[in-house]
Amino acid sequence: MSSVEVRQIGHVAVAPRVQTIQAKGRSQTKAVVIVISNNRWLDDEGQRQERATSISWTLWGRAAVSAGGQLSIGSKVGISGTLESRRYRSKEGKDVYTFDFTARAIDYLESTADAEARRNRRAAVPVKQPAPGNMSTKTSPSSAPAKEG
Repeated sequence: MSSVEVRQIGHVAVAPRVQTIQAKGRSQTKAVVIVISNNRWLDDEGQRQERATSISWTLWGRAAVSAGGQLSIGSKVGISGTLESRRYRSKEGKDVYTFDFTARAIDYLESTADAEARRNRRAAVPVKQPAPGNMSTKTSPSSAPAKEG
């Protein structure tokens, strides 16, 4: 069977999910990391366009443990691995096609100081509350005054 090599450079979208599973009588560490890459270009009318690509990568063993300890939301990474397509039949009897991305190597593209500065900036940003003038004033049918007829 041949494999397809995939490489992606992007930012971690959510904190990695790390778990220990039992497989073939032994425990293995597995991590799932979602990485997002943005593509930007100018269209024919000169307007900026942007499209995000999100890939869910599976890491195993020491790479999984390392990623779980070092990556957080926003971490910049370069990740490479293999792509495998799968097909199965759903409960409704339809064929479902999926792709699995298994990481073979991960490059941490920011220094420890950069990662700490990013975490501090994220912690310092206050959570935005809706402005008082932007709050909805719709009335539900149960609270609306009854019409006299």
